[in-house]
Amino acid sequence: MWLSKKELRSLEPVRGRLDEPVELPVAYARRVQRLLPNFPDSVILQWFYEHGGVIEQHAGLNFPSLRFRLTTFEVKELELPCLAEHPTVVQYRDYFLQGVESRRMKRLAQFIQQQGTWPVPPLVFDNADGGFVASWGFRYSRPFDVLEGHHRMAVLYALGMHRRGSHEVWLVQH
Repeated sequence: MWLSKKELRSLEPVRGRLDEPVELPVAYARRVQRLLPNFPDSVILQWFYEHGGVIEQHAGLNFPSLRFRLTTFEVKELELPCLAEHPTVVQYRDYFLQGVESRRMKRLAQFIQQQGTWPVPPLVFDNADGGFVASWGFRYSRPFDVLEGHHRMAVLYALGMHRRGSHEVWLVQH
């Protein structure tokens, strides 16, 4: 069942004057789970709470139909062109390698160097058959597309850590 426009708007966190979320994360996750009980708390917080505008942008995924599975990706998955050459990931990776100053990227790099993986699993859309196209015409990559976690992936690739061990991801299935 698709969410109405009103229900989609209700998924947005309450924001302050500077467009920052002012609703407590736990209260927000609880509120969103009433409409989307299929969404784990951590996914709600990292995808919807942390990123303004993504709810409308990805509404064509039909949120109530999505399933989430925490799994690990090995080198073979992380080296797939749909992930390693994802345009946004490549853009952020190149910024990082060029030394563009970013506190966020520095914190990620420090964490990844110390822990060998990212602090929070990114959201990766499972589009194995390549058949999913957003209602507005966007064609998701095949067999996977990055929904959230572009900065984390960029730093992981820049540091070459994608070739070392396995890394958890939230696999989002339609």
